[in-house]
Amino acid sequence: LLSRGLGDVYKRQEFNVFRGQYVHSISNNGRVSIPAKFRELLNVKYSSSTIIVSMFENCLLAYPIIEWEKLESKMLDLPSFKKETVDFERYLIGNASECQLDSEGRINVSPVLRKNLNFKKSVVFVGILTRFEIWDEKLWEKNRESGFKKFQKSRDQIDEI
Repeated sequence: LLSRGLGDVYKRQEFNVFRGQYVHSISNNGRVSIPAKFRELLNVKYSSSTIIVSMFENCLLAYPIIEWEKLESKMLDLPSFKKETVDFERYLIGNASECQLDSEGRINVSPVLRKNLNFKKSVVFVGILTRFEIWDEKLWEKNRESGFKKFQKSRDQIDEI
C-alpha cells in the first residue's frame, strides 16, 4: 500500500498480515518454531505471544488470541441449538487449545493433535491474513496440487467481491 507524504513522495505502508509459506521441523515431543516473520507480527501488531490452535480440515488453524476472540464473539451470535452450529463449535472450539510461545519462539503441539494430523518430521506454515495454518509437509504438497485447481475455478467468484 502506498501513501502520499511530503512533497508528493510515496512511501510504502506496512500491511501487517500473515502471508507466505515456511517449512520447519517438528521435534519428537511436538516442539516447533513459529516462523520469525509470524513471531514479529504477533509481537508488533498483537503485542502477544499467545495463539489459539485448533484442528480444521487437515491442518492446525492458528489465530492470535485477539483474532480468536473476535471469531468467538461472532460465534456467540449463532443459534446455539442449531445442529450445524453445535457441530461447528464442537469441532472448532472443542479442539482448541491456547499456546504460549516459549523464549525461543516455539510452541508445543499436543500428542493428540500430532497424531490426528499425522505430523511427522516437518510442517509447513501457511500465512492467511489474520491467521495461519500448520500442515504436515507431505499432506501440504498433496493439498497444494488440488488447491491450485480449486483456485483456478474460484478466481471468477472472488473477482466479483
